[in-house]
Amino acid sequence: MVVASKVKKSMIGAFVLGAVALGVGAVIVFGSGMFFTPKYEFIMFFENSVNGLQVGAPVLFRGVPIGQVTGISIDADAGDLHFYIPVVVEIEGGKVRMTVNKAKAPKDESLLQASQESVHELLTKLVERGLRAQLVTQSFVTGQLAVALDIMPDTAVRLVGDSGLPEIPTVPSAFEKLTQTLTKLPLETLVDRLTAAVTGIDSLVNSPEIQALPSKLDKTLDAGKGLLRELQDKVDPLAQNLDVAIQSYTELARDLNQRTSGLSTAAGKTLGMLDATLKEGSAALASIQRLTRSDSPTVTDLNAALREIATAARSLRALADYLERHPEALIQGKGPRR
Repeated sequence: MVVASKVKKSMIGAFVLGAVALGVGAVIVFGSGMFFTPKYEFIMFFENSVNGLQVGAPVLFRGVPIGQVTGISIDADAGDLHFYIPVVVEIEGGKVRMTVNKAKAPKDESLLQASQESVHELLTKLVERGLRAQLVTQSFVTGQLAVALDIMPDTAVRLVGDSGLPEIPTVPSAFEKLTQTLTKLPLETLVDRLTAAVTGIDSLVNSPEIQALPSKLDKTLDAGKGLLRELQDKVDPLAQNLDVAIQSYTELARDLNQRTSGLSTAAGKTLGMLDATLKEGSAALASIQRLTRSDSPTVTDLNAALREIATAARSLRALADYLERHPEALIQGKGPRR
């Protein structure tokens, strides 16, 4: 009996040890080493409502989960009664790996380990580079929020600085920016202008001129239809006359073509005769040129005849002058008077 009791206790102890080992293995396997991963706490202060942000909400860096929200509270400044909402987050170490350069594979060490600096020193450099925290919407259906971290170098650094934890500056969310823009708009003036515009549109739509517009359009359309009918009645005879005119011009062109062919033949004959005449005229001109040359016999004889005629003309002129002075010579003859 004593031996059996000892055996049972050994079996129970072995079973317990095996269960513990399985539990530790399950934690290591399914927890992905979360219990052995270093974690760092940071704090950030939001001025406006964080409705929708809950403990356990993710902390994202450009969409990549790197931690979660661990605490949400509210603080008040006793001096000016200004309220802040501090949000404590827990960021896992090793989420951001360090690379030597783009050509080599990443090392198995985190950014904090590679920089060999403290958390405060590394955070100070990142804040100077533009690290900011902002509330973003996880789901428009549920309205749950998350904390998003990103590099925003063009934003101002706003630190509260009344906590022992490293502080990450915050910037307004997109909804907060929209709300601030809307609050700056002169909504009353815009509403009054919109109301006046709607009233003017209503007055215009309900005016007698607009009400009578459909009937005027109907009359205009009827008049247009009548005009089209009149035009059609006038266009049809015109089209027929145009067809007749086109046919007549076609026949005239055909007749002119026939006559033109005959005229072309007659003109060809006339041109032939004219060509022969021109040739004969050219021969005659050549003959005249040969006759009128200075060394031709005809020109020589003609010059001699002209000289004789000139001599005779001078003799006749001298006789005429003498008879004018002595008319009696016709009776007495040439010589002294008797």
